[in-house]
Amino acid sequence: MREILVEKIITPESTLIEFLIYDRQKKSLQVAYKRGRHAGESRIYKNFPADSFDMIITAPSKGKALLRELKRYKKEENAFFGFFKKIFNPNKKVPY
Repeated sequence: MREILVEKIITPESTLIEFLIYDRQKKSLQVAYKRGRHAGESRIYKNFPADSFDMIITAPSKGKALLRELKRYKKEENAFFGFFKKIFNPNKKVPY
């Protein structure tokens, strides 16, 4: 059995996404957009969960699934970094 490390999914039926490339080793998702705020651009999202990628490629609407998963990804990323911003804020006293 061969493990697929990099997948490229071309989405001709999608009005939002031209293609998706997911690297399972680096956990990075590259998205080429057809329209929207990033029309004509290719964006890379680092530390993107593999389960989110799997949900996107199996969804009937890959564009809607991508937007939903990106929203979740950003929320989790902000929560993680927000924790450290609170700890290292120079205006607040250290709790210990």
